[in-house]
Amino acid sequence: MRFGTYYFLQAPPGISDVAVIENEFAQMCLSEELGFDTVWLTEHHFTEYGISVSPVALSAAIAAKTRKIGIAWAAGILPFHDPIRLAEEIAFTDILSRGRMRIGIGRGNRPIEFAGYRVPQEENRERFGEILDVMTQAWTQEKVHYNGKFFKLDGIPVRPKPFQKPHPPLMVVALSAETEKLAARRGWPILNSVLFGPLSQIVTHRDTYVCALRELGRTDAQVGEALSNWGVSRHIYVAPTDEEAIRDATEPETWYQQALIRFLVPENIDAAPPALQPQFRAIKERFASVRIEDVLRETALFGSPERVIEGVKEMQELGVGELLCWMNFGGMPPEKVARSMRLFAEKVMPHFR
Repeated sequence: MRFGTYYFLQAPPGISDVAVIENEFAQMCLSEELGFDTVWLTEHHFTEYGISVSPVALSAAIAAKTRKIGIAWAAGILPFHDPIRLAEEIAFTDILSRGRMRIGIGRGNRPIEFAGYRVPQEENRERFGEILDVMTQAWTQEKVHYNGKFFKLDGIPVRPKPFQKPHPPLMVVALSAETEKLAARRGWPILNSVLFGPLSQIVTHRDTYVCALRELGRTDAQVGEALSNWGVSRHIYVAPTDEEAIRDATEPETWYQQALIRFLVPENIDAAPPALQPQFRAIKERFASVRIEDVLRETALFGSPERVIEGVKEMQELGVGELLCWMNFGGMPPEKVARSMRLFAEKVMPHFR
């Protein structure tokens, strides 16, 4: 099992953007010193939920400050980007990192981000497909020729090509059976999160993905290889005792849960595109039943090293290949994040190496 640290750059009230970025970048660099396998980055815009607006810039900075740790995205949101520009920048950063990049991709599901980038959210599926096709050509062909609904390109020469051939490994955020089946067909690992509700929710994603792989004729060895790259993110916080961990993490987790619902659901659902209103109402109804006591008990993994070891074992038994440890949620003080990282690296990771 592999372990990474995960960064949204959350900005609760009272913390400046400068402090958020500087503190979390220091944690990214500390990850290599502590022996984590990967630094995981994401992309979000226009909200305190996450000010990680440029995973490309962060990847380049990490590549310059570290020597060997992997750099992965979970995920870049394709519909917000020009495909040629994004393909160039990923290739450039892959070269700077000497091939340490893995690129998780997603369609996006946050209304405020689509509004800010002037992209109709109901177009995200079609745009995702076209952008991916153009990027793949840009990485693997001398010139890009494409005639789509949103992008039309006639013989554009794109350089540089990525360090890794044919391109950095791709992964996909899988929130639906349709996406899990797409991932299986494409040979991509899937990425999931445990944000609310019990850990068991990821079993459905795993089973749909595995079933699709088997229907495609994949062998047991190939299914095992695919699951070895299955990444799951989860809020993790380690302290000397269970009681201290819960005490430290309750307030940041409470803020996080409130920020998540603000981010996922527009203020005025009736003003959203009619096709999207049912899903927004369903999310709002789902969150109405979320209690912080339940999150602390069944969703997040907070506790002493012994408690966290048991929780990680449970994830390992479900087949999770890499745990994305999200330790700096909700404005957790940086000194406590660093202590949690050290305890996890020194007391938890050795049990799984």
